[in-house]
Amino acid sequence: MKISEILQKEYPNIQDTFISGRDASKMGWTNDNTVNLSGSAYLDDNDVFHYSASQKIKDNPNDLFNMINVHRTRLMPIYIMKRQYYKGRHLNILNREPTPHGDPDNRRIVNMPKKLVDSFNGYFIGTPIDIAYQDPSDEETAESNKVNDLITAMTKHQVLDDVFTEASKWSSVYGRAYLYLYTDEKAYPHITFLDPLNTFIVYDNTIQNKPLFGVTYSYYPDSKGNESLHGQLIEIDDTVPFSNSATSDASLVFDENPDPDTGVDDNLGHPFSQLPIAEIMDNEERIEVFDDTVSLVDDLDSAVSAKSNNSDSFAASILKVINSELSEEQLKEIQDSRVLNLYLDKAWADSDESKALPTPDAEFMEKPSGDQLQENQIQHDTDFIYQVAQIPNLDNIDFSTSAAQALDFKIHSMKTKALNKETKMKKALTQIWACALQAQGINVDDVDNLEYTFNFTIPHNLLAEAQTANELQSTTSRETAIASLSNVPDAKKEMQKIAAEQDQLAQEEKARTPDPYADINNSQNDTSKTESDD
Repeated sequence: MKISEILQKEYPNIQDTFISGRDASKMGWTNDNTVNLSGSAYLDDNDVFHYSASQKIKDNPNDLFNMINVHRTRLMPIYIMKRQYYKGRHLNILNREPTPHGDPDNRRIVNMPKKLVDSFNGYFIGTPIDIAYQDPSDEETAESNKVNDLITAMTKHQVLDDVFTEASKWSSVYGRAYLYLYTDEKAYPHITFLDPLNTFIVYDNTIQNKPLFGVTYSYYPDSKGNESLHGQLIEIDDTVPFSNSATSDASLVFDENPDPDTGVDDNLGHPFSQLPIAEIMDNEERIEVFDDTVSLVDDLDSAVSAKSNNSDSFAASILKVINSELSEEQLKEIQDSRVLNLYLDKAWADSDESKALPTPDAEFMEKPSGDQLQENQIQHDTDFIYQVAQIPNLDNIDFSTSAAQALDFKIHSMKTKALNKETKMKKALTQIWACALQAQGINVDDVDNLEYTFNFTIPHNLLAEAQTANELQSTTSRETAIASLSNVPDAKKEMQKIAAEQDQLAQEEKARTPDPYADINNSQNDTSKTESDD
């Protein structure tokens, strides 16, 4: 099915398509929830490609072509739908059948997916990650300075805070995203992010689940309009282009000139001992922030649209006129002036015959109202969306002292979700920075001494925290009390700063205070000098 056809389709429950692995079941699942793509490749239940660790992909181009074909036809359309939902183009409400007889047909969209993704990532990485090299000897060396200088330079000139933020955001939209490190003509490292629309990583089929290689690809039309495949195979020590002809869709060929001794193309080889592409994910199942809530999002769109239709239908209410025949001219006048005046003819209105006639009357026909039912449905859908997504609704919080004290409990589920993502993102960052250090000739083992500090962005009542820390000093150590302050990232370093400041203040005070024994010593010296002169 073409992407354009998918985007125009209404799904009974689009959540069945969003959840990883669900759509691939159409290809025939085995008992262990894997799909065999070829002799050595398969797709697991999390939509992750695996390949035999004993096979070389460059010796089996058909296997790579099969993986690209499955990614393009099965996975990429799902990613596009997720992107559409994040951007506010909700397929089911937009593609539903029009209402009959010209009735109101509002298509209201409440873009909860974007709110959930932005709220979670604002909390998770709204404050930039602090990355620093900590020398194990606690002494600054030329090597540690070189590492920290590289981190500072790359962060500043490449705006890595934005790169990491975007990678994190799109991993919450698609369920995965990728960090990619490449070098320029001067061998200087650069970090960027790639989305999974045309990129994927293939892992081995062992318990190590080790990444074997990455793939990026595109289809370009030739002069006759036929599409041809072009891409790159990213390996540990080499990057190999590949393509296929526009007239053949059976396989692909690698465009390389490998050295007969090393098997690496000298023009495309790189010095990294690790794969220069790493996957960022929110969880191992690659379930993104709003995957589990899509059916609720569709229901919320439907409820809000129905409520809007009801409002429009009241504006077009039907006027019921009883015991009076209105001409076309009168109907036109009523529509123009919005005034209706019904009465009996004055010539016989007071006669006895008129009393037997029914009195003319007019009123608008009332339509059944489900306003309260719709309000309850909207409220329930909204509450369930926040609960299932494990993201609290912070819009209606009263940030008083008591509420601030309970805030940690309210965001506990989101904090757990963020800590899980933090662990996986640290792993990806370590892999990428190892390549960056190696590109600059720095010992790659130094990457183990890199420390990442994720500063979750939450509102704090600093006054209440300061009072709590002050009270804690009577029952706990000073370091524990200081650690309770949210604006202190490292209690040990803060203790060192306090000690250094106290030493400096003591020295300054000593310099300002005269020595009380100075005059006595001077007078004794003067006396001794006088006696010696005598």
